[in-house]
Amino acid sequence: MRKQNVVETEPLLYIVQPKAMRAAAHMQETFMWTSRTQQEEEGNSNDERDGEEEPTEFFAKKEFQAMALDERLAFLAELPGHLPPLKCQFVTQEQSYEGVLKQCTADELVIADERGNETVIGRAGLVSVTMIGFVP
Repeated sequence: MRKQNVVETEPLLYIVQPKAMRAAAHMQETFMWTSRTQQEEEGNSNDERDGEEEPTEFFAKKEFQAMALDERLAFLAELPGHLPPLKCQFVTQEQSYEGVLKQCTADELVIADERGNETVIGRAGLVSVTMIGFVP
């Protein structure tokens, strides 16, 4: 049935071709569409029929810039193993630090700079965390 409804057309762009071959395109003949109101009504009736169902949670991946400060620290502390360490800028009320987050607790952060020197920062004074890039 599908081969009977083949539409032959000429190519739209000619590029040095020894023989122009006709392209065969299979066209869609039918489709089904339901409006949103019908979907919502069906969804409401399905909810009433099923009774109690556990809600499914969808975890969306966020960009680093869209995360809150605590989410950023949690991400940096539990960085996936396939990623190299991330160099970040940690801004406090008094000063800014650049380095890799080594340890994160409820009260303090341990940051290692490029030379390996570790600095301890109070978490309460932390204003923002900005990603700089990967450490080579």
